[in-house]
Amino acid sequence: MDVDIAVIGGGPAGATAARLLSRANRETVLIERDMKNEKPCGGGLLEKAFKAFDIPLSLIKKKVESIRIVSPKGNTHDISMNSAYLAIVHRAEFDEALRGAAAAEGAGLIEGTFIDLQHGDKSAVLRIKTAAGETRIRARHIIAADGVNSMVVKRMFGKFPRRIYTAHEIHHSGNVHADDLHRRCEFRFSSVTPPGFYSWIFPHRDGISIGTGSEHADEVGPFLDGLLRAKGFTNGHRRGYFIPVWDGSLYYKNGVYFVGDAAGMVLPFTYEGIYYAMRSAEFAVAAVLKNKPGLYKKLWQETYRKRYLVMRALQRYFLRNDDRMEKLVSLYGHPHIREASMRLWTQDDIKINLIGGFAALIKKYGGIR
Repeated sequence: MDVDIAVIGGGPAGATAARLLSRANRETVLIERDMKNEKPCGGGLLEKAFKAFDIPLSLIKKKVESIRIVSPKGNTHDISMNSAYLAIVHRAEFDEALRGAAAAEGAGLIEGTFIDLQHGDKSAVLRIKTAAGETRIRARHIIAADGVNSMVVKRMFGKFPRRIYTAHEIHHSGNVHADDLHRRCEFRFSSVTPPGFYSWIFPHRDGISIGTGSEHADEVGPFLDGLLRAKGFTNGHRRGYFIPVWDGSLYYKNGVYFVGDAAGMVLPFTYEGIYYAMRSAEFAVAAVLKNKPGLYKKLWQETYRKRYLVMRALQRYFLRNDDRMEKLVSLYGHPHIREASMRLWTQDDIKINLIGGFAALIKKYGGIR
């Protein structure tokens, strides 16, 4: 099979890329390993994604309009998201809808597993294993959107992207705390969570997601057990999964564009990934359509690099120990910090001086040198 563009991976990034390419009348095939897969993900994305990518609002299962942060000493701040909200979706349904939208624009869908690729002068040949056997697809351009466990990345670089391990449990509304927890996202910062990370209690389409993460997979379970005991939850269904760590190095190589989790496009500190995966696909498509591979990196860095650097610096500084985590939570007692933080998180059309201004506010109120 010969095509113009092959997209490997049918999650939000891959499906978005296939949809936009097909809309531009470029012959595109979307290859997904398992069309029924449900990624063990919280399923949260900001409402701006629905307008930006013309996604049906009917896919939203819950809306979260406030954030609670909890310090090591138990101090809390509740932060309103103002006019924005965090949408909770069912990932299997959400991803299927995005692939359906791509197919409606003319993209071909193939359920199959990537095996290998061979680079040529003006094209590459993919080997794909399907239920009917192995097939080969020749494509002028390839977009790798096959997630944190990207086999394309592994094949081309000999290793997976840098990542951390997380685990969560889903609990239903029988718990006495559950009704309140259905309406907000809670971040807990403390030494009772793994170093450099946080624990969360988020609304989930099936109830409540309670979890944590670490660079060291073997310590996640004990920390999560402690959080569950402290909150009075028992007998949940636990699932573990990896989240990539952004370093801003992977965009394009040898005819392959890397997007979404395969490129580590996850916002530091919050580890929000769905929206940024879709935006990375949008930027990569722009580069494909103009046949200018360097445009992808240029668009991404102009739009998000400073935001990502600020968030990474805050994570490295504040999540180092309990004293700094206590200071982090106390900062949100200042209305200027709350307002700037929400704008930085929920808005894309912010100027660079806001990002610098936010960092200056942190230094002013946090005493950072």
